[in-house]
Amino acid sequence: MKNHSILILPLILVLNGFCLSQDQKTNQEYQNILKEIENIQPVSVAAVPDSGLVIQQDAAIFKLIDGELFRCSQIAGSERLLLFKGKGKFSFSPPSQIEKDHLYRFYEKHSLDEEFYYLIIMFSDPAKLRLLGDLKFIEKSDLSDIKRDFQKFMNYTYDSDAGYFHNDFMRSFLNYHTNGLFYAHIGLTKGDPLFFKISPYDREEVSFLKKKDTKFMISSYYQEEISSYSTPKPVDKDESFKEDVIKINSYNIISKIENNLDFSAKCEINYERKYTNSNWITFSLYYELLVDSVLLNDQRTFDYYRGEENSELWIKLNPLSADDKITVYYHGDLMEKDELSWIALKSPDYWFPRYSYRDNVLHDLTFTYPEKYKLVSIGKKESEEESDDFITCRWKSVEPAHSASFNIGFFEKFELEDESKTKVNVFISKSGHQKLASTLAEYGTLSGADMDEKIASDVLGSIQFFKGLIGPIPLNELQVTEIPYYHGQAFPGLIHLSFANYQGITKDKDDEIFRAHEVAHQWWGIGVNFDSYHDQWLSEGFATYSSLWFVQAAFQDNEVFFKVLDKWKDEILGNRKYLFGSGQQAGPIWLGSRTNTSDTEGDYDLIIYKKGAWVLHMLRNMLIDLKTMKEDPFQKMIKEYYKTYYGKKATTTDFKNITDKYCGQDMSWFFNQFVYGTEVPSYIFSYNSEKSTDGKIIVTCKIIQENVPDDFKMYVPIKINLSNDRFARMRIEVKGKETTVKLPPLPEEPEEIIFNDLNSVLCEVEYD
Repeated sequence: MKNHSILILPLILVLNGFCLSQDQKTNQEYQNILKEIENIQPVSVAAVPDSGLVIQQDAAIFKLIDGELFRCSQIAGSERLLLFKGKGKFSFSPPSQIEKDHLYRFYEKHSLDEEFYYLIIMFSDPAKLRLLGDLKFIEKSDLSDIKRDFQKFMNYTYDSDAGYFHNDFMRSFLNYHTNGLFYAHIGLTKGDPLFFKISPYDREEVSFLKKKDTKFMISSYYQEEISSYSTPKPVDKDESFKEDVIKINSYNIISKIENNLDFSAKCEINYERKYTNSNWITFSLYYELLVDSVLLNDQRTFDYYRGEENSELWIKLNPLSADDKITVYYHGDLMEKDELSWIALKSPDYWFPRYSYRDNVLHDLTFTYPEKYKLVSIGKKESEEESDDFITCRWKSVEPAHSASFNIGFFEKFELEDESKTKVNVFISKSGHQKLASTLAEYGTLSGADMDEKIASDVLGSIQFFKGLIGPIPLNELQVTEIPYYHGQAFPGLIHLSFANYQGITKDKDDEIFRAHEVAHQWWGIGVNFDSYHDQWLSEGFATYSSLWFVQAAFQDNEVFFKVLDKWKDEILGNRKYLFGSGQQAGPIWLGSRTNTSDTEGDYDLIIYKKGAWVLHMLRNMLIDLKTMKEDPFQKMIKEYYKTYYGKKATTTDFKNITDKYCGQDMSWFFNQFVYGTEVPSYIFSYNSEKSTDGKIIVTCKIIQENVPDDFKMYVPIKINLSNDRFARMRIEVKGKETTVKLPPLPEEPEEIIFNDLNSVLCEVEYD
């Protein structure tokens, strides 16, 4: 083994220097505000007038009918909180039909009109007190019994153990923002509390939330979002509140992993200051990682705050200098080893301080780790050195990317390279799989053999397929690793696959689809990013369909292709079944991550992945030439979309505009039905035939369309089977409750007419 101790020693000294010297004193501004919130006291009271009092904020109306209103002690130098006790009514009606329909899924009504017995309102701008009109408040010295009511509010906004309070309000208080930030905790007379928020920091300013139903827990204080939308007019004149205060250019991370898997790191964040209206900014860091010290432009600062087991790291920028670098030293429990010796990376996304999850930045990553392990990371390996039973390697991103990660374990490596020098490296823990296979064999389940070779072949094949179908990517080498979880995840040049995928025990090409899905994210999600949660299907739905298309093409297996499509369709159409009963219909693709709530578990996978894939399938078959079966228009459309938005964030509208071009029409009707809507048509198909005077067969088709609005339409292909294996294909425009179509004259009576040929439309079909 070569000795490179001279090169590595400075790195180890630098890491140990600050990580072992944790700051004992940090900025008190955050803690002082927390104390004021902890000690909030009602200080004066006023009776609600006989005529009542109405407070309206956007689509929310709070009517105080009878009771008392309490003003409270100051927070960050001003009054910020009001408490009402008595009788009131809360009304809420979302402005868009999509949001009304989503509200209906939870409450079986499109608007709310609910009675409440207490209301707590918090705001950023003290001028909100004008909402109270001319009410006369009387100071009272003994209002301690009222203070107990604040605990109901604090349960959902404050965590004393973690030193946490509502992020938006802490941002406002710390930066002295007097903006339109507004939050209401509504204590219903019947049922769990509701919540309403307007935040100038959010892209969609208005949110309506409810208590999260955890089902198996006795109690919880988690919220989940039901409605979210943008206001027609800006909440504040200064719209920069929505923007990032800084723009990250690069992360330079030097880390060390000890033999016992203790982790320590130095993260250098290079940035540009975009706005000066905020000095305090928030980073996200896995809660088990402890911050030792923070530097601004290489000068140690105590102006930061990190609570215990709190994922937020607050850092105060210097308002008087042009800082452009933040350095964070930290350490903690990032990894753990299981009984099969697999190493779990507890947070593959937040193992370093992240300011913005979605922006593309450069990453320069250096790892020092015990030589008994193998470690792989994103991008391209620049160097590797050995010294004193440790290895130091450096990885750099090839292009700016929005995510970076690594994996480490007792891996063996299998390499496969094609003629174009595209290379796949598969890392597998064979000893762990041997133990697992022995256990499975006891239950009669046999595991696959030579899975590293099988995986490498599949992954390399999918890369080749996607390059031809979609376009090139900047990497010609992909690292494939396994993780001791059941999910997969993709990063630039690196994919995490579930250990179960290495076992080779699934059917219907599930393993192959799973692997190809994660590979496809090199194009969809990494190559072309999505703009907001509304557009997540442009990543997950596209990767899902691309993986299924790969299986169809690579294995020449139409049977599995259509079997999987049918399975997804059945799941989309099927009634929701829960352990304790039935639930509501799934929401539209447009809701993105909001499709998944405690009442709609599993909908994110069902709608964003599977229905999103079905949307692509319908477009593919809509553009296919039914005479030649050539797919040139659809493939050109996909290539143009990828080329146009590579390295950018695309929206659903961006994709629709390209779809318009290749379909030769405005496709709003299609997107309204299948992306923004939830209806799925049911068709009853029948036909009759008669012989014409010239001996030809005239076939008349009748289609009854149900379960959709009257203006719902689709182009549905049919296949007309004749004798001697002859057939013809054509499309029928189905619109309205009943469609009647006469087919071109046929030379003979058809043996069969298949409606919805090639499973082209997401629908149910019944033959009459």
